Amino acid sequence: MKNTTLRTLFFAVFILCFGLVAGAYWFQHGPQQQQPCPLCILQRYLYLGIGLVALLAGLHGPDLVGRRIYAALIWLLALMGVGLTAWQLSKGDTMTSCLSDPIGEFVQSLPSAQWFEGKLFFATGGCADKYPPTFGLSLAVWSLICFAALSMIATFIVLRPATSR
Repeated sequence: MKNTTLRTLFFAVFILCFGLVAGAYWFQHGPQQQQPCPLCILQRYLYLGIGLVALLAGLHGPDLVGRRIYAALIWLLALMGVGLTAWQLSKGDTMTSCLSDPIGEFVQSLPSAQWFEGKLFFATGGCADKYPPTFGLSLAVWSLICFAALSMIATFIVLRPATSR
């Protein structure tokens, strides 16, 4: 993979991740007012982490070893997102008290929970809150799909042969 193509791919991952966080903000404050649970907030942190790693990789334009390190970091964060989202989906209606459990308390105690007047990283919804589906799926399912896609992109970058640079 040529260095410019690789950089473009990393920048695309960056834009996707920050677009997903912006989309979550829109779902939270737009017409549907879908309030995020603590697990949704943790997913936002993971998307931002992946996006920042991808931005650094795009700006750096790494060689083979560097691109694999960046991609491995993205892969690790994306797999954490897959696990977190799969756990959220498996719990479903049983997580009605997630704002007052240890995860909720941890998320609410982070300094970033107060940034932007508490509007982006502050959990105000419960994990079992029901909202209308988006294109037939819940936002948690969409998040799982996005994390899985990001992990596949990272795997593609890692496994790409060195000769294609």
